[in-house]
Amino acid sequence: MPQRNQLRWTELRVGIFVLAGIVLVVLGIFYITGTNALGPRYRVVTYLPEVEGLAIGAPVTLDGVQVGNVDAIRVARQRPGQAADPNRSVEVTLRINKDYEQYIRTDSHANLFTEGFLGNRVVSVQRGYTGQVLREGGEVPGLEEKTIRDVVASGDDLMRNLSKLSTQLGTVVSGVQKGQGTLGKLVTDQTLYDRLNNVVARADQITASVQQGQGTIGKLINSDALYNKVDSAAGRADDVLAAVQEQKGSLGKLVYDPGFHDSAKQFLANGNSFLADLREGRGTLGKLATDDTFFTEWRQTGQNLREATASLNSKDNTAGKLFSDPKLYDNVTSLTGDMRSLIGDFRTNPKKFLHVKFSLF
Repeated sequence: MPQRNQLRWTELRVGIFVLAGIVLVVLGIFYITGTNALGPRYRVVTYLPEVEGLAIGAPVTLDGVQVGNVDAIRVARQRPGQAADPNRSVEVTLRINKDYEQYIRTDSHANLFTEGFLGNRVVSVQRGYTGQVLREGGEVPGLEEKTIRDVVASGDDLMRNLSKLSTQLGTVVSGVQKGQGTLGKLVTDQTLYDRLNNVVARADQITASVQQGQGTIGKLINSDALYNKVDSAAGRADDVLAAVQEQKGSLGKLVYDPGFHDSAKQFLANGNSFLADLREGRGTLGKLATDDTFFTEWRQTGQNLREATASLNSKDNTAGKLFSDPKLYDNVTSLTGDMRSLIGDFRTNPKKFLHVKFSLF
C-alpha cells in the first residue's frame, strides 16, 4: 500500500513538472512574439462589405504592428429605419490590446489586407490623430478593399489588349515571311543579299589593296615617304626655332631685339599723340576732321556744282544751248567739213593760196 501511494505521488510530481513546462513554453512564445496575450484587452467593431478568407483569430495590425486579433465575425443586422448599406454587410469584432487604445480614434479606419499575393487576410487599422479615442464597443469606420477577383477582372482588358497585340504581331511576322512590305523584302529578297555580298567583297578588295600599299590611302598607310617629309619639315621647323632663339635673322631680331620693342612703343606713342591732336582739331587734318567750316564749304561747292549742272542741262541759257542745242552741233559739223575741204584744196594746189603780187611805184 505505501508503495502504491509513493507511485501516485511520483506520477503527480511528473504531471506538475510537465504542466509547469507547458506554461513556461506558452509564456515564452507570447513573450517572443510580443502578442501580450495576458494583458488587458478591449473590443471595437468595424463593418466591411465582405470578409472572404478572413478567419476568427486573424491578426489585427495598427500601421503594420500587430495589436490584437479578430474576435467575432457575423452578418450585420439592418439598422431600423435605414436602408441596407452594401458597405456594412459584415460586422467584425476586434479585440485590441489596451496599451494601443489611445491610437485608435474616430478618424481611424479599418480595411482588409492580404499578406502576399495569395496569403492570409488580416485586418489593418490606420492610426488616428485628431479624433476622439474609441472606448469599449466603439466603431472603427471600414473601407472596401479590392479583392483578388477584382484585380483579375481589371486585368481582363490587359489580356485582351495583349491578345490583339499578339494577333497583330503574328500578321506582321506572316507578312515578313511572305516578303510583303519593306521589312519583308529586306528579309526575303535575294537581290539585296547579293548586293550586300558584293559590297562586302569590294570592301575586302579595297582592304587588301590598302594593305598592299596600292592607291593613295595605301601609300599613306604603308609608304614612309610621307613620314619622312613630315619628319623633315619638323626638323626644319626646329632649326628655324633654334635660329630665332639664337637671335639670328630678321625674325630672331624682331623677337628678341629690345630696339624693335622700343621703336614699336614709340610708334604707338606717336600714334596716340597724333590721334589726340586730331581729336582736338590741331593741324590741317585735325581741322578737316573737326572744323565744320570745311564741311560747309564742301557742301556749298557741291550745291554750286549741282546748280551748274542743272544750268548745262537747261536750254534757256547760253551754256545750256551750247550743250543741248542741235544747231550748234550742225554748225560745228559743217565748219569742220569746210575746213577739211579747204585743207584738201590747199594740199592739192598750194599756189592758188600762196600767189604773191608785188608792185613798184
